[in-house]
Amino acid sequence: MNEKDLYNSLSGDNLPVYFLCGQERYPIDKAIQIVKDSLNPNFRELNFTLIDSENETDIDNMVSCCESIPFMDTKRVIVVKNSDLFQTTNKSQSKEQMQKIINYLDSPCNTTVVIFAPMQVDKRSELYKFMKKKYDIYQSDKLDKVKFSSWVSDKFKSKNVIIDSHSKEYFIQKSGYLFKDSEITLLDVESEIDKICLNSNNNNNIVSVIDIEKVSSTVNDNDVFKFIDYVFAGDFRNSHSMLYNILDVQKNAILLLSLLGRQLSLLIKIYILTKEKCSNDTISKMLMLHPFVVKKCNLQLKKYSYKELLDLYNLCSDMDYRIKKGQIRENIGIEVIVSRICRNKK
Repeated sequence: MNEKDLYNSLSGDNLPVYFLCGQERYPIDKAIQIVKDSLNPNFRELNFTLIDSENETDIDNMVSCCESIPFMDTKRVIVVKNSDLFQTTNKSQSKEQMQKIINYLDSPCNTTVVIFAPMQVDKRSELYKFMKKKYDIYQSDKLDKVKFSSWVSDKFKSKNVIIDSHSKEYFIQKSGYLFKDSEITLLDVESEIDKICLNSNNNNNIVSVIDIEKVSSTVNDNDVFKFIDYVFAGDFRNSHSMLYNILDVQKNAILLLSLLGRQLSLLIKIYILTKEKCSNDTISKMLMLHPFVVKKCNLQLKKYSYKELLDLYNLCSDMDYRIKKGQIRENIGIEVIVSRICRNKK
């Protein structure tokens, strides 16, 4: 199922069950909003249920909601964002409980639209295999350069703003969306476009590089590399100085957190391979890294023990989860991680 077919289905004759997954949440959130808007506005809140919690899914309650008759409307909508149902390591749900879901999905109510939109999916899980066999799956991945360029053009056009190819390419680079391991989403990019378009009203609705420079934020590759180097060198003062400078421009701590996590993961891999007596050249080929990068990582490894690296990596993962769940502010979270990495320097 492609994006256009998904939106048409949700706004017209709904299917009883949808399965939406993938890294790029923008089209998934849009799909959920489309079907929510299709409900009778007078009774929308009574006929729309969102299941999105940190705890395991209450399957009995979920199935009960699905089987309930809509109130003063032709349908009710149940959105399930919990990921625990699609994990092979899930031990909180018994086989009997999981079978309850499968039994319902095998013969769903025609007055209920159930949308599964988990953040994470294990394709080996029983429920995923059932969904793949029974229903179409909409996979929403990050856009490649060609599709992203087309998406940006459409967004500017929809706002009646003119942008030439040179300015558009400049904006794409400034957005940071296509950076490797970037956590920037289409929603973030759309927000930047909205600000630029608002500013263009004073310039005959024509966007120039100057307009983009005034409004759009970016992370400079060189600055990020320097920041990572300072952090893993244990340079507390320069690390925090560069952190605040980057956040002042980019305002996206999640991106920096993901890069720190990636570096920790890389150090752990190189540590293990080094203990296996692999040479730098072998490690370089196995991990597809430039020899200089491996050499620099080996210098960083002298400052941290294996246990410290594992603890810091787990801390990064936990902080990422807490930030995305709204339990801690982004800037505070990244400051804690940077301070811990610097402090753990031998």
